[in-house]
Amino acid sequence: MSESDVLRKDYRASNHRKLLFTALFVSIAAAAFFLTLGFGVYEISVSHAVEVFFDHLSGNITDEDGDYYVWDVRVPRAIGAIVTGAALSVAGAIMQNDFRNPLAEPYTMGISSGAFLGAVLSIVCGISVIPFVTGTAVTMVNAFLFSLIPTAIIVTLSKFRKMTPAAMILTGVAVMFLFSSICQVLMVTAPSESLADAYMWRVGDIGRVSWSSLPLMTVASAVIIVLLYTMAGKLNVMYAGDRGALTLGESASRIRLVTLVLVSFLTASVVSYTGTIGFIGLVGPHVARIFVGSDNRYLIPASAAFGAAFILLADTVAKVSGANGLPVGVISSMIGGPLFIWILIRQRKSAWA
Repeated sequence: MSESDVLRKDYRASNHRKLLFTALFVSIAAAAFFLTLGFGVYEISVSHAVEVFFDHLSGNITDEDGDYYVWDVRVPRAIGAIVTGAALSVAGAIMQNDFRNPLAEPYTMGISSGAFLGAVLSIVCGISVIPFVTGTAVTMVNAFLFSLIPTAIIVTLSKFRKMTPAAMILTGVAVMFLFSSICQVLMVTAPSESLADAYMWRVGDIGRVSWSSLPLMTVASAVIIVLLYTMAGKLNVMYAGDRGALTLGESASRIRLVTLVLVSFLTASVVSYTGTIGFIGLVGPHVARIFVGSDNRYLIPASAAFGAAFILLADTVAKVSGANGLPVGVISSMIGGPLFIWILIRQRKSAWA
């Protein structure tokens, strides 16, 4: 066997392992989807919940209250967990790629803090950014619009002054602290009921996802993830640095700004419904990068698969924790923190090359 044949064989074996990792976590996510239907405050067996799910798909609907509860509450919550995990994990992967910083994610760029400020203005102050929006939609619309503000600031500053990736991250961190401080001031003066609602929104809760919110949330996330995947080749060029990308015929600053805007919309389409769920945008890409490397053709789908499985499992634990369950953001941070520390300890060499 010639040397070229050996190299070709090793290359194919490497790609096979990368695809196997993604397929493994897609399978775990599928299993976790059916598993989580049987967990919650109300005791419903996994087998019965799965039966109800397929009965509704086939149109064989019964009149039992438990059956409608599974379909109307637990199924959209499970789908919402899949979309949330995949979207936030991909968002973290793109940001870490763009800024060549392992700590870059929607939180460090101020996107999630902006969403939280918009939600607090609605929950505590009753302010609607768009006057004709009323009811429960106010919080979601406010969160969506405010989550875009940090990106708008960075893009605007970039138009007048060329900003390095480090400067963009520091700008996002500055906006994050500014928004967080404003939220703290508003929450200190808030009544107890509003404060409880704001806290639940702050830590993230997929329980508020319903069939009415899923279409926009799912379609927007899927379209943006596909768009980002089509840019995988350009994103790979970013590893060469700004000057290296220029020699390859690509403008790193243009790619960075375009993908940052897409990631902002991706994050906003999720957190405006679920609240700010932490750590998956940081941990998900790192876990995927260990197994599939930094090639975005494999990293993006692997991050999405791991993120979906992680949040599904975290939400399953959250639903059975305590008398009435816990917000998924609490569980994801409790699991994600030690997991990230373990990754840093075990990682012997950089996975960015």
